[in-house]
Amino acid sequence: MPETIDAYTHVLTEEFYDTLVEEYDFQGLTGDPSFLWDLDRRLADMDEYGVDRQVLTLALPPLWRGMDDQTALELTRLANDEVRRIVDDHPDRFIPVGTVPMVNDEFMREFDRCIDDLDMAGIQMFSNVDGEPIDRPKFHPLFERAERHDAPLWMHPQLHEWYDWASEYMEHRLFGWPFDTTLALSRLVFGGVTEQYDFDLLAHHGGGMVPFYGGRIDSFVRTRREYPENYADTDLPDLSEPVSDHFREFYADTAVSGSTVAHDCAHGFFGDDRLVFGTDYPFGPGRGREWTESGLLAVDEMDLDDGAREQVLGGNLADLVD
Repeated sequence: MPETIDAYTHVLTEEFYDTLVEEYDFQGLTGDPSFLWDLDRRLADMDEYGVDRQVLTLALPPLWRGMDDQTALELTRLANDEVRRIVDDHPDRFIPVGTVPMVNDEFMREFDRCIDDLDMAGIQMFSNVDGEPIDRPKFHPLFERAERHDAPLWMHPQLHEWYDWASEYMEHRLFGWPFDTTLALSRLVFGGVTEQYDFDLLAHHGGGMVPFYGGRIDSFVRTRREYPENYADTDLPDLSEPVSDHFREFYADTAVSGSTVAHDCAHGFFGDDRLVFGTDYPFGPGRGREWTESGLLAVDEMDLDDGAREQVLGGNLADLVD
């Protein structure tokens, strides 16, 4: 029977969180975080909804912002060891993905350790690093390593500074995270990174705004090429057209909170082979239960044949990691 694999879930361990709070005085999470390491409930929810396996990625991407390299490296190593430990205890239910939040020689050695020693399926990285765009040459070693190891990248959006008021209603996460995902994907394409390196990248939250604006991407580029005198400050790379095809080389998950319309939009852009089921578990209503249930229902309601539906639910992710 075909598998159902949740391609993007989040986890912490109690040991990692206690280390953050007690040794590093971390103050970035309010309330009771134990739902992030309640494996009994996680496994029960998976069984109830028929999810065979989950990809585990480390939660709390904002914790890395502004952190010095040495502290970040120590916590990165602990986090990756902890994710590996969880998977070792439940090898048939979880798929481990490491986290590499920064880029320098030591973090690239941690990338190597995750793949070579910890046998992880890929690496979680972020849509910006302390506000810098990820197409900058200083970050290219990340993509070189992904190509060298044939290790997929899981890209999670990261916060950055916009307006002072952008967090009053959580707009910085509600809309800001998908927008930052969109910026990051565009920088990888227009900055020539996807032309220079051969790697797979899974974008969270349906690929952000990209599926909705595929037509705008192509017409935007064509306009600037037709009338270069009006856009002298625009430096466009020499990409084959339609340019949106370069964006279709990414993978995207269905973590769009159970909207069938959004699922169809993402599928219409990325196609049968590049869309994977994902939920953001255990975040959302019911500590992830509602988004799991509504996400599965949305995939069921999509206009797909049985083969394509099986690929979205698990086949595409399995092809990527197994």
